[in-house]
This record gives sequence, structure tokens and C-alpha cells, in this order.
Amino acid sequence: MLVRYLDTIGPSVMNVICVVVPVIGFLIGLFKGFVNRSVRVLEGALIIVLSLILKNPISSLLYRFIPFVDFEYKVLNVLLYEFVSFVLIALVLVVVVHIINRFISIIEKVVGFIISIGVPTGILGALVSLVEFTFYLYVFIFVVFFLSAVTSSPIDSSLANKYYYKMPVLRPVFGNTFDACIEVGNEINSNESPDKINYDSMKILLEHHFITKDNARYIIENNKIKIANSKELLSK
Repeated sequence: MLVRYLDTIGPSVMNVICVVVPVIGFLIGLFKGFVNRSVRVLEGALIIVLSLILKNPISSLLYRFIPFVDFEYKVLNVLLYEFVSFVLIALVLVVVVHIINRFISIIEKVVGFIISIGVPTGILGALVSLVEFTFYLYVFIFVVFFLSAVTSSPIDSSLANKYYYKMPVLRPVFGNTFDACIEVGNEINSNESPDKINYDSMKILLEHHFITKDNARYIIENNKIKIANSKELLSK
């Protein structure tokens, strides 16, 4: 629905979103101040990084004990389970951080010293908030690009492409993961047989390190996804 709407209106809507979201973030930070926004961004970054690191053990459990959904292309289960495992870890960490924040305020004290350097806290807060909202925008663009790949409704937005493919820090950290999902979306629209799409998609996910080789081997050897030439696939 979202992709079809953006595709109908044209790239101008995406370009406007790419401009408006960072501006909103900048203004919010300008009024909320440095410490408030810094603490939130630091906590959020820590939660995201730890979730990416810790999700593999959870996804392994999901692959072993939760039946796959009967999608036409079974490889979509891999995207689903990896996403669910990331969210589960993130939710646990959010709760942990919330509990810690109820009893101590160490992070505020650590970042609060920067106030003493004489830079207006509003400006510092605006810059930090700009980083936060740029991340939100980056994730939003990925979701739109992924859905456009799955629905074969390309979004031609010059600003969105620049954000997605040239964003420093975010691109190196999330690029492989996001690209893997988009490439799988393109495979689904390739009009190939389900067997070939499952094979090519699993190859993409392995090449981008979206799924560990051990988890891929378990899925294949236990016939959760039937893939011809699986030995060749896993040996690459």
C-alpha cells in the first residue's frame, strides 16, 4: 500500500520525506537539549549493536523449535526469523536499560561534562538528534526499497538513493543486511521457479552474512527448505 502510493505520487514524496525528517530531528534536539538526546542515542546505538551481535543464538533456537510458515518461497522464513530474533533481543535490552535508568544516571553524568566546553546545549542536542532521525530515515528508506522490490514497484528518488547507498557509518554497518533483503525481494520477482529462487536467495543471504553457515546447514539438512545442490551452496 505504502509503496504503491509512493510510486503513484512519484519520487517527489520520497524526496520531501528525506528532507523533512532530518529537519524535524534537528528541531526536536534544539529544544530538548544535549544530554536528553545524547543519552537516548547512546542507549539506542548500544541496543542495536548488541542485538545484531546476540541475535544468532536466538535465531538458531527459532530454526530448531518453531515450524516454518508455509510461504510460497520458504526462504522468506529466514528473513522473518532473523528479524524476530533481532526484535526479541532488542526488547529485552530495552527493558534492561529502562531498569538501569530507574536506579542510576551514570550515562547522563558521563555525557554531561561536555556542557562545560561552552557550546550551547541546544545546538549539541540538535546535532545528536539529527543523527538519530537520520537513522530512522535510513531504516524507512530500506523498508520502502524492500517492499518495492517484493512488489516490483520501483521508487525513483534521487535523494533516497543517495541516503541509502552513500550514508557514512550506517551504510557500512547495515548495508550488507539491508542489501540482502532487497536482493531477495528482487529474486522473488524474477519469475523463476520457487526452487531456484530459494537457492539463489539462500546464496545471497550467506554471501551477505545475513544468516550463519551453521544455521543455513541446519535448515537445509532438516528439509525446512529443500534446496537442490545444497552441498555446493554450503561449500562456497
